[in-house]
Amino acid sequence: MKTIVLMLGLAVAMAISVGSKGWAQSADELEETGLAHFKKAYYEAVPKKQDAMAAEEFQKAEASFRQAIRNRPERVQAYLHLGRTLFVQAKYQEAAKVYGDALKIDPENKPVYLQLASAQEQAGDHGGAVATLQLLRAKEKDPAALNKLDELIGRLKARQAAPGQQQSPSGKGGVK
Repeated sequence: MKTIVLMLGLAVAMAISVGSKGWAQSADELEETGLAHFKKAYYEAVPKKQDAMAAEEFQKAEASFRQAIRNRPERVQAYLHLGRTLFVQAKYQEAAKVYGDALKIDPENKPVYLQLASAQEQAGDHGGAVATLQLLRAKEKDPAALNKLDELIGRLKARQAAPGQQQSPSGKGGVK
């Protein structure tokens, strides 16, 4: 009888262990789930003007990416997916914060500077966008890329100086 109880206890413990692993998704699985929701929203619901479905799918994508970040905060990819998800929903300030967090993890990831500057510009933070592009410019060596950055910085400075343009919420800009 003791053997049966012991075996039954072991079987229950194993079932709980296997079951708990099945409930918790890895960061990779969460990113995949988030991407599936993002794609459903962006490529299916948005073009068909199914706003309620798009909003729900974007919300699910955000939740998956945020959980992936909580599970593995050192992995930059989930931040980039979350930033893109926020950006396409016109949540520019949130996207800028997420891209800034990604740069704290991987400050040599040059494309993220462009994504951050774009989110800052869309949020009306032209000074922040200029500061971010200047940080990228300091890292860049390619003459063609430097010329393009100078052109972008010049355009943003012109917009920043234009009357009626919103200033950086912090008054500073750049990577926060």
